[in-house]
Amino acid sequence: MPNSSQTPSRRRLPKWLKVTIISLLVVANFVALAAIWAINTGQGLLATADTNSEVVEVLDEASGDDLTFLVIGSDSRAGLDDLTNFGPAGGARGDVIMLVRFDSDTSAAQILSIPRDLYVDIAGHGQNRINSAYAFGGPSLMVETIRDSLGVEVNHYVEIDFVGFESLIDELGGIELWFPYQARDLKSGLNVEPGTQTLDGATALAYARSRKYQELQNGRWVSVNANDIGRTERQQEVVRAIVTKLRRPGSITEAGDIAAALARHMTIDSTLASSSVAGLAWAFRGILAGSIEATTLPAYGTSIGGRSVLIAEEPEAGAVLANFRAGIAFSSQPLRIHVLNGNGVAGSAGDMSRTLESKGFLVESVGDADTADYAQTIVVVPSGSGNGEIIVEALGFGVVEVGTVDNGYDAVVIVGADVP
Repeated sequence: MPNSSQTPSRRRLPKWLKVTIISLLVVANFVALAAIWAINTGQGLLATADTNSEVVEVLDEASGDDLTFLVIGSDSRAGLDDLTNFGPAGGARGDVIMLVRFDSDTSAAQILSIPRDLYVDIAGHGQNRINSAYAFGGPSLMVETIRDSLGVEVNHYVEIDFVGFESLIDELGGIELWFPYQARDLKSGLNVEPGTQTLDGATALAYARSRKYQELQNGRWVSVNANDIGRTERQQEVVRAIVTKLRRPGSITEAGDIAAALARHMTIDSTLASSSVAGLAWAFRGILAGSIEATTLPAYGTSIGGRSVLIAEEPEAGAVLANFRAGIAFSSQPLRIHVLNGNGVAGSAGDMSRTLESKGFLVESVGDADTADYAQTIVVVPSGSGNGEIIVEALGFGVVEVGTVDNGYDAVVIVGADVP
């Protein structure tokens, strides 16, 4: 758990608050989502479970109706049965860093992933990777660093460790992700077949932590976005997949089990623990049908003092932060598309690329799909994205599927036999 000068107090939270916090963790937010579920489905409001409540003194008071959460995935190994792919179980750092902003007017959520190796000023410790702030001073210093270095106010803090993450996925019965090729990461232990796969907790964690990601393309292993930026994109895909699963009716009845599994693995700020979540649920009730936009802070790699770090890339990073603070869409650029030949007809991917470009889309790359027997053209987009429908409408044919989309693309178009 965090390295803090103050000892966390143990609080007993009602089930509806527990479930709210869990949904927030997963989707990197959703204070409203779980609370509405619990209230509308008659969940027992008196059921309780222990959850860590951490006193974070530097939290900002919300200046309006919108809220920003700092969601941390701690790399604490405590409680893991198998440390083969995780290293020694000493200490803890901020392995996953996400800022989540909820806009009550538009019913939208924005997720901004912060690379853990981002080089910033840390109060009292000089310049270092941003995840070191967690190791130096726990949640309070992490919040202070985010505010001072990125200029983003933080209204609430939520944290979950590796074991809690695995427990959540397993309680949900796994999450579904689509893989264009067989994929692996020898360091994190990932090994999955192509197509739509149901990932259990351990496999989902290996995917979310992958920084040496490879795909088996044309008989050889190729590194794809095998870096910290690609890693944050994969984490966002996992978040979307969890949200998709949580939105299903069957998950509502399992909310109590999910809460019990996570209770001892999460930390929240004391203000959130004592706040009126019912009021928050009403204010953000539209998020149930709202959009989720996600991006990663632009940065480039370099070496400082013999260590690999990431430096915020300007002016792009400044623009992303400004949009996040104001609740403005991250980008209005053309959709970036990866086209794959899935019907075995020579030149199909090239023809599709020209068609898409003529309709205003940006084709970043082309290649071959895992098989050549796709009967229909498939447009693969991340969960929560409406881009698939936009592409299918522009083409006049094809179907949309939710799946994994590599960093750098907004959608993958697999050309099928239905091409006119």
